Amino acid sequence: MIFDILKLIFILIIAPLLTGIIPAKLLEREKRRISAIYIMGFLCQLALFQLVAIPAILINPYDFHKVVIIYTVLMVICSVAGATLLFIKIKKDGNPAKEIIRSHRPLSAENGFFWILALGLIIFQAVMFVVMQSFDGDDAYYVVQSLLTYETNTMYSIKPYTGLTTSIDVRHALAAMPMWIAYVAGMTNIHPTILAHSIIGLILIPILYMLYYRCGYLILKKDYRRLPVFMIFVSIMYIFGGVSIYTPATFMITRTWQGKAMLANIIILAIMWLLLSIYETENIEKEARLGYWVMLFITNICAAMCSTASVFLAAMLIGFCGLIMSIYKKDIQIGLRLMVTCLPLVAYGAMYMLW
Repeated sequence: MIFDILKLIFILIIAPLLTGIIPAKLLEREKRRISAIYIMGFLCQLALFQLVAIPAILINPYDFHKVVIIYTVLMVICSVAGATLLFIKIKKDGNPAKEIIRSHRPLSAENGFFWILALGLIIFQAVMFVVMQSFDGDDAYYVVQSLLTYETNTMYSIKPYTGLTTSIDVRHALAAMPMWIAYVAGMTNIHPTILAHSIIGLILIPILYMLYYRCGYLILKKDYRRLPVFMIFVSIMYIFGGVSIYTPATFMITRTWQGKAMLANIIILAIMWLLLSIYETENIEKEARLGYWVMLFITNICAAMCSTASVFLAAMLIGFCGLIMSIYKKDIQIGLRLMVTCLPLVAYGAMYMLW
């Protein structure tokens, strides 16, 4: 049991942190915050799983164990590479944690109170996710699909509604989020239903607010006094956002583990963070902003992992923002580079149309 918990911590926390060090090397030193590193590492891990899982699903959907082995090896390699880069940095420049602590401004009593309130609201949502269970009709497909993979070693080859064998449904098969949940469940010996309803949210909800923190930091022009108020406002919007079954808040709180909820909240928000970062750093040296372009490319792979709807939703968002940025900056190259980052979406759209 303890070993399973350690594996869960490694897969969901340690491996993303270490992997995130790799793309973080492409950012300016002052942009290498723990929240940004973890977000980038988590997205890289999801994209890596998508790249491993999709060929297996389309070519040989009856051997999930091969996906488990290949992805685990690649995840460990990325983690070791990140740990090596961290060791080299510590050896060269000393402990990076001291630099981060020194760079933070001291908080006033008022500001500290607002930050405590903001953190309390986030913790409240995470606790309520575990304590107050919600069950959605789509669980009959998505959670059961993870369970079938967990128990039968097949991928999208059995109908969740009837238990009968079926041909690959490309609309769902290209979105490998249920397979990732099955992978985590298999590696940690936790039932996929328990994992989806009680554990995944404890990771995804903090990631959601890390992304809002990064976006707020850029939108508010690095004003630390207004940033906790922004976080409190966002938390309240999510807590009281269940005015309809279609709002992003409802999706995030009641069906956190589903790919469509991740697309609507985490992936779209990650794209906005990266676009804001690209806009802010466009006039800085190429080496200082390359990481954001790379991460936008990787995030589009994650978007395809969550839902096939991302093929046009994420592409439309990036295209619209790219048009505005190109006009405002009077530089068509920005739009062209953003088009390149959408190539994963084009590839998955082509597979969806032709397979």
